[in-house]
Order: sequence, then C-alpha cells, then structure tokens
Amino acid sequence: MENGNQFNDAVSALENIKILKQTLKSENEAIELEISKAKEELSWLQTAYLPLQDLKDGIIEILAVGAGSYEMASIRPGITGLAVNAAWGSKFEQFGRPMRYETLEDALSGKLGDYSACQIFTPQKAQFDDRVLLSLLFKTIEPTLREIMERMTPEEFGYGGISPSEIGPGLKERREMIRAIKEKIQELELKKGANVQKLTALS
Repeated sequence: MENGNQFNDAVSALENIKILKQTLKSENEAIELEISKAKEELSWLQTAYLPLQDLKDGIIEILAVGAGSYEMASIRPGITGLAVNAAWGSKFEQFGRPMRYETLEDALSGKLGDYSACQIFTPQKAQFDDRVLLSLLFKTIEPTLREIMERMTPEEFGYGGISPSEIGPGLKERREMIRAIKEKIQELELKKGANVQKLTALS
C-alpha cells in the first residue's frame, strides 16, 4: 500500500511539474509579446518627428552642448597653454609649470614676440569655428537665435514634407516616455530570464 502511495505521489508531482512548465512557457510567450509591443512603441518614439517648437528647443540644446564641448576641447586647453608656458614655445625650463612673474612681465612688455599665443579661442589659426561665439556668448546669442527661428516658417524646418501623423510627443514628454519604456523592457527581460532559469531547473 505504501508503494502505491509513493507511485501516486510521484505521478502527481510529475503532473504538477508539467503544469508548471507549461505555465512558465505561456507566461514567457506573453512576456515576449509585451516586449515586442514595447520595442515597437520605442522605435516609433525614437524615429517620429518632433513638434516644431520642440525641434527649435532641440536646436538650442545642440548649440549649447557644442558650446560646452568647444570650451573643454579648445578654450580651456588654450588658457592652460598660456598658464604653463606652452603657448610661448618649449624653450622655457618651466614648460608645464605655472608661469613665473618674470615671464608674465616679459610677455606683457612684448619681449616674447607678438601676441599670437593669445589666440586661445581659435587654436586652429587658419580657420574660424562658430562655436567660439557660442562658447563665449551663448547666453547673449540665444535670445536672438530664438527670435530668428520664430520668424522662420514651418517649411523652412522641413515640416512641409511630412504629415501631422508623423509627429510624435514633445521633447520632454518623449524623453520620459522612452525612459519608462526602456525600464519596462528591462524588467520584462529579467522576468523572462528568471522563468527560463526555472524551466531549465525543471527539465
């Protein structure tokens, strides 16, 4: 009688495992469908056009970032070059160290030559980069840029060639939506992975 109970228990356990495995598989199928839908939504959000005003704001953001990158890549190294004697050539023993008082006075008096070393805003002396103005005067220039863009027509921004249905949410809202969808996809992937591990253990 005891053996019969053990057999029945074993059969019951196997049936429960089959049911659990099927449940996990069905759950993963539903998760994969949800992930697919989320990725489709994410793709649309990433490729849909912005409303006109948000595009204008985005252009200002690009210019602001360009101004900041120019400061880091050109202006700050240029100032450093002056400070550590690099701008005056490598003949100084103090190259790489802070400029001494004597060197400062020699530079001011013209003993070190002309003031080409002061060209810290455009180190590539053969060309001019608009980011110089953006980096130094962005807060002054920004209102004028915005006024110019307000006078421009939607067609000048390319909106004459698209339909309203191709325009998605605004910049701020879209960034939040994209962040939320990416988090959702990550959570679903983790849940799916956990189910796969359970299925492996049950096999």
